[in-house]
Amino acid sequence: MLNRRTLLLAGLSASLLPFQAKAAWPERPITLLHGFAPGGGTDATSRVLAEGLSKILGQTVVVETKPGAGTTLAGAQLARSAPDGYTISLITATYGASSAFYKSLPYKPVDDLKGICQVSEAPYMFSCNADAPFKNLAELIASAKKQPDKPLTYGTPGVGSGPHLIVEQIGQLAGVKFQHIPFRGGAQAVVEVLAGRIDFMVDPPISMIEQIKAGKFRALAVTTAERFPSFPDIPTVAEAGFPGYAAPGWYSLVGPVGLPDDVVAKLNAATVTLLKDESVKERLLSLGSQAKASQPKEVIDLLASDVKRWGEVLEKAKIERI
Repeated sequence: MLNRRTLLLAGLSASLLPFQAKAAWPERPITLLHGFAPGGGTDATSRVLAEGLSKILGQTVVVETKPGAGTTLAGAQLARSAPDGYTISLITATYGASSAFYKSLPYKPVDDLKGICQVSEAPYMFSCNADAPFKNLAELIASAKKQPDKPLTYGTPGVGSGPHLIVEQIGQLAGVKFQHIPFRGGAQAVVEVLAGRIDFMVDPPISMIEQIKAGKFRALAVTTAERFPSFPDIPTVAEAGFPGYAAPGWYSLVGPVGLPDDVVAKLNAATVTLLKDESVKERLLSLGSQAKASQPKEVIDLLASDVKRWGEVLEKAKIERI
């Protein structure tokens, strides 16, 4: 006959079964989502991460692309995903700029994300045709001031992109106005600069490296706080007369809000380990970015800072949000 103590012990054992049976994360493949088309710098960076994290975590990491609407389509998909660690995302500084640019989104761009780890930092680069009359950013601005009735034209990957808002901010700081010519990507802007139909462009360096090496493009400045290791001869925007200025591009891993802290810790540790690998550092440098890890909270702090910064630039420029 079962006594009361036996029944209580049996009930306690049964209540513990779900915890005892719970498999350690990860027990199946992980999706790494990003908001750009296949084949670009973000896609290539995602595949470097996916390959390395697959080895460290012991589960396949599969890259999924969801381009469109300034990466906000991918942002919405991530926000709707289950916070179980099986859908994470690589976001870039474009996500921060777009979050400031859109009036209304079906998710909260900052509050609906959980930071995991920054991956790398990259400059945006001001470049022009090698035959252009300005040799550096200071001369470009001086040229713009001489012809206020005919603004210099510049190309970016689109309205509301990081490069667009950077030029708007530089124009505000310098007291000059530039004419924005948006394109669907940096490659189209490169064609127009080569043809001399626009005066300069701003984009991550990967889109123009070959033209610079071939002597067809002149790099004027980079937006990182310090000179970028891959381009040590190119001065920073700060050196061009804007002390303290820095507006780097960045890549960071995030998950949906509610992602368990233990999963975040495992992903952060795996990413930090991966970014210490010299071959990974070299691969990232070849893609125009520099490995740079962080703590999870720093990812969200950086994003929130960018959203605030670009919102203020938009407001001052009286650019209507969409």
